[in-house]
Parts: sequence; structure tokens; C-alpha cells
Amino acid sequence: MSARRERSAGTARAATAAVTVTTAGVLPAYLVGVLWVQVSADLEVGPSLLGLLVAAFFGTSAVAALSAGTLVRRLGTVVVVRLAGLTAAAAMLLVAVAARDTAVLVAALVLAGWGNGIGQPASNDLIACSVSSGRQGLAYGLKQAAIPLSTLLAGVAVPLVAIPLGWRTAFGLGAGLAVLIVLSVPSARRLGTAGSSSAPSEAAGPFRRAPLYVLAVGLMLGAGTGNALGAFFVSTAVAGGIAPATAGVLAAVASGAGALARVLVGWLADRVRTRWLLVVAAQMSLGGLSYALLGTGVEALIVVGAVVGYCTGWAWAGLSTYAITRMHHGMAARATSITQGGMGLGAALGPLAFGAVVSAGSYAVAWTATAALAVLGGLVIVLGRRLLLRERPALVAAHRQRRAAARA
Repeated sequence: MSARRERSAGTARAATAAVTVTTAGVLPAYLVGVLWVQVSADLEVGPSLLGLLVAAFFGTSAVAALSAGTLVRRLGTVVVVRLAGLTAAAAMLLVAVAARDTAVLVAALVLAGWGNGIGQPASNDLIACSVSSGRQGLAYGLKQAAIPLSTLLAGVAVPLVAIPLGWRTAFGLGAGLAVLIVLSVPSARRLGTAGSSSAPSEAAGPFRRAPLYVLAVGLMLGAGTGNALGAFFVSTAVAGGIAPATAGVLAAVASGAGALARVLVGWLADRVRTRWLLVVAAQMSLGGLSYALLGTGVEALIVVGAVVGYCTGWAWAGLSTYAITRMHHGMAARATSITQGGMGLGAALGPLAFGAVVSAGSYAVAWTATAALAVLGGLVIVLGRRLLLRERPALVAAHRQRRAAARA
């Protein structure tokens, strides 16, 4: 019983560390988005810069993730997880004390993006090493819930901190929170990862990149549209006549509901055997319909669109990682590196394109285009799944052979 309790404790610590560090890693980007009304008024910049900042963050994250595996092998998972949290703290502190022009904002978001880029794979490795396969769906759901959780924290910062004390104070408090998160990350021994290897097992069988590239395109579209929601909802709501403080609260409520949706779907994934990639496609498509509501300019529809969008169109990230990992036993690192690259690219390009469309047209045009791209993303996921299933028999046979060799 004591060994079982120790394993359960290690699972809980690993999941907690992955969630908190992921929250800190993406907080700088979403804090900028939620506080943009105050930041832009103070620095006298337009909405297109917000798209550039978010693109700089996620673009740097996508590039940094490519080297994260090497960094984890050299320094260790826990060290990289802590480094990611410290980088987020430094970036938010830089914004709080030194952001006077565009160059400093861009530099801070690039720094934060690097920390997020190395932190995401390190957190995934933490889950892979410490969480049993029967609980990994929930663990990935909890980890990905950190993204809307960061928006929740940023949204709460608007009425409680930014409006009475200023947006710089909000960034300063965010930096302090990131430092506390780093201090709370347990050691490798306490997490139960001491002595485990983070090196991927790449010899499990045939590896086909083409279906994964198709899935990466679908995930790119889904991440681009979902990230536009996180970055531009508050400014959209304010343009629709909702007060800034109310818009911040709505962002917090909607992102909190989205976080719960990610956890619930992850919990179900551990218990229900179904075609989860089709569920991902359905979530993206339903999210697209909700994005169309945001472009109507009607306050009630904006509220509904935000809640439904967070609970569907931006709630599939953990589920997609879980599904692809389960379909590539022993090759999860190689498979998810491709799909994660697509998600990172979409997260970078989506807000950038959205900001450009808003500057040239209107929020209505931007959200209509976003809705269409989200539905297209769902269709591409269906195609990628069909291509992937063609390789399924060979992958299953390779997995069985690998398990038999391990028992021998």
C-alpha cells in the first residue's frame, strides 16, 4: 500500500508541476492580450502590434521547442522546468519596469516565448516519466488547462489590479507568481523521476510522417483560431460596448470554463475508448461557429461565443496530444514534435493575421474568417486521421512485438 501511495503522490506532484509551470510559461502572452486596452492607451500603439507580440511569443516557442529535448537530456527535466518558470518571471518583470516602446515589448515576449518553448516539452517529459498510462489523459488535460487558466488569471488582473493600480503592477505581480511557482516545483527525487530516462524509444516500428504533417496543418489552423480568441477577446468585447472591467471578468469566466472542459475531456479519455481525433475535429468545428458569434457585435452573443469557444474550439490541445501519443507507442517524441510544431506555428500566425485583418477591416470580418478557418481545421483533422489509420495495423503489430520483447 505504501508503494502505491508513493506512486500516486508522485503522479500528483508531476501533474501539479506541469500545470503550474505551463501556466507561468504562457501567462506573459495572455497577460499582454487581456491588458492590451490599458497597455495600448499608455504606449499609444494599435491592435496590429498585439498580433506581432503574440506571434513573436509563439513563434519563438515553436523554434525553442526543437532544442528542448537536447536541453532536457543535458540538464534534466526538473532543471529545465524550473528554468522555464524563471524565464517567464524575468520577461514579465522586464515589461513591468522597462516597457516604454515597441522594442522592449517585443524583446520581453521573445524571451518569454523561449521559456515557454523549452518548458512545454519538459512538462510533457515530466508526465511521461512520472504518470501511469491509465492517468495520462487526465494529466495532459490538466497540463493543457493551464493555458485557459493563465487567461483566467490575466482576466482577474484587469478589475483587481490593472484598473486600480495600473497594468505595470499586474505584470509585476505576474513575475512574483512565476517565482513562487518555480520555488514550489519539487525535486526529481520527490517527483519520482530520479533514475528515469527521458530519451525516447524510437525503435517501436514504422514511422510515417505524411499523416502527421496533415494533422499538423489541422492543428495549426485550430491553434491559430483558438489563440486569436485568447488574445483578442477582451478588445473585441470592449469594441462591442462591454466595459473593460466586465470584459476582463468575462475572459476569466470563459477561460475557467475552458480549463474545466480540458480536464473533463482528459478524464474521459482515460475511461472511454472512442475515436478521439474525431472528437478533436468536432471541437474545432463547433468552436468555429462560436467565433462567428463574436463578430456580431451583440453583447449577449459575444458572451455566448466566448464561453462556447473556450469550451470547444480551444479545449482540444491535450486530447490531441493524448490521441497521437496513444497511436504511436514508443514513438511519442517523434510524432508529437511534428504536431506540436504545427500548433506552435498556428499559435504564432493566428493572432498576427487576426491583428492585421482588424487593422485593415473590422472585428466582424476578422472573426468571420477565423470561424471559417476553424471549421477547415476540423476537416483537415478528419483527413489526417484517415491517413494515419492506414498505418495503424503496422503500428499495432510493432507495439505488440515491442511488448513481447520487453517481457522476454
